[in-house]
Amino acid sequence: MKIISRKIGSNRGERRIWIEGKTLSEYGWVKGTPYVKKVYEDGTIALGKSFQGKFKIAGGEDRPVIDLNGKYVTATFKGFEKVSVRITESSITISGDLS
Repeated sequence: MKIISRKIGSNRGERRIWIEGKTLSEYGWVKGTPYVKKVYEDGTIALGKSFQGKFKIAGGEDRPVIDLNGKYVTATFKGFEKVSVRITESSITISGDLS
């Protein structure tokens, strides 16, 4: 398991979370990996690998990318400037970070 911190960015007036590179590929989150997304009201978004997932890891073979943005990110992380990202082989949990 790896835990990293990321600043919350913006895109077209909405909040954005961008995770990329070796941090993902070390745990098998490579380009084309399908996943499901669950948004919780407590300031958390969970991603889980799933063959039925309608989302896929983007980017290139050497630089996988997860790009989460839109109204749901803005609402979920209202009041936060950073997130804590916990990455395992099967899931990624993104939580608001007040530190």
